[in-house]
Amino acid sequence: MPDPARNILEIRGVSKSFSGVEVLHGVDLDLAPGSVHALVGENGAGKSTLIKILSGVHRRDAGEIRIEGTAVDVLSPRLSQSLGIVTIYQERNLIPHLSVGENILLGDVPVGFLTVVQWNRLFSRAGEILDNLNLALDPRELVANLGTGEQQAVEIAKALYKKARIVIMDEPTASLSGAEIENLFRLIAQLKQGNVSVIYISHRLDEVFQVADRVTVLRDGREVLTSGIADITKAQLVKAMVGEEITLTRLGEGTGTDTLLAVRGLSRFGAFEDVNLVLKRGTVIGFAGTLGSGRTQVLRSIAGIDPVDSGSILFNGEELAGRKLAEFIRRGLCFLPGERDARGLVLSMSIAANTTLANLDAVTRGPLMALAEERRIAQEYMRALGIQARSILQEVQYLSGGNRQKVMLSKWLCLGLEVFLLDEPTQGVDVGAREEIHRIMKRLLDEGKGILMVSSDLDELMNMSHRIAVMNKGRLVALLDAEKTSRQEVLSYAIGTTSP
Repeated sequence: MPDPARNILEIRGVSKSFSGVEVLHGVDLDLAPGSVHALVGENGAGKSTLIKILSGVHRRDAGEIRIEGTAVDVLSPRLSQSLGIVTIYQERNLIPHLSVGENILLGDVPVGFLTVVQWNRLFSRAGEILDNLNLALDPRELVANLGTGEQQAVEIAKALYKKARIVIMDEPTASLSGAEIENLFRLIAQLKQGNVSVIYISHRLDEVFQVADRVTVLRDGREVLTSGIADITKAQLVKAMVGEEITLTRLGEGTGTDTLLAVRGLSRFGAFEDVNLVLKRGTVIGFAGTLGSGRTQVLRSIAGIDPVDSGSILFNGEELAGRKLAEFIRRGLCFLPGERDARGLVLSMSIAANTTLANLDAVTRGPLMALAEERRIAQEYMRALGIQARSILQEVQYLSGGNRQKVMLSKWLCLGLEVFLLDEPTQGVDVGAREEIHRIMKRLLDEGKGILMVSSDLDELMNMSHRIAVMNKGRLVALLDAEKTSRQEVLSYAIGTTSP
């Protein structure tokens, strides 16, 4: 048990309700100096509400919060920051058209006579913070020119400049590649060495076991488990999160012999070149690589969304390269984007409307919508995929991430397609929804479908792929048997330390 005399943060009996619905029920949490405390749970468990209370966005209804033993009555965003609590959200809180240095010192820019900005002092201060973190970033570089992992590092540098004592990280690796995740863990280790504490929120449980010292599980707004990370197994953690044991889905050996898709010499200037692969029925090829390696661009071109400059896309022996997107879909290919909210769904529309969005011919009679048929189809897929919602008429924006992903999948399932190109299919979803999505993928394979999948989660690639295509700087540098390779081999090809 943590020693209360040493805790930098103590939460006791914190509760919160919205419109009469209690979303936090007497939650406790202790955070020791220089430690990483993971906060996990399914979507809707109360994690976001708790961190918004700590950051001053929401006001608690009951309970007590102590910082270094001193009770804090009402937390506001300004007071929270002054106490050294900094939250790094999944969506970057940076200004892209300003430099790295300006973002780090935002709100504390050094000025001289007539309030003229002292640029040399600004970049010197920012450079010291970056050097302390061993970050090879130019403080004069525009944030817009940085990669996702580098922007994450700037957020951490910004927190250090604000003299943060508690850094809350909300899904920090959701959009990072394997190498960038390793760099983030290195930065977290440096924070710990500087006696900075971290509250780490993630759906990726393997990361939790790698980076955390302790873990607290929330379920339905209640704290159901707090444990030292060395004293608990992954299976016990999953059971605490969902209330029951979950058997993790893993693929067996691919048995398909019929070729669904053959890609030969596919190239697109500035994105990727000379990509070759063959997808058999009932199999999954997973794409690994760092952000910017070309993996998503390859999927988009194979799906007919982006044009190619050369090469061939043979689907069931028929050439599709150069044809319009509608022809790719009509023949049997579909693409599910990683940005499901922005590109895959219409959030203000109902589940029913989104489900039939790609198949309007089935639910129209001349100029009129056949609403009864639309609802029948949506109800069928809501049952088949286990979509949790009040009804098929509920707007998609009110669903959890996992249920939104399943609605997006239902949109294409009702067309009876054969090749599914999935970009980050479980990004930002909780462990229960993740396993449901994996089971749906397994069902598609059992029906003889084929799947191409991009994932930044190495464990997902290892468990849910038959072969792993590794991209590096726009080239397919390795095509590995998932059962015979290792995480280290995949990562070494992805970051370029192993040559093809």
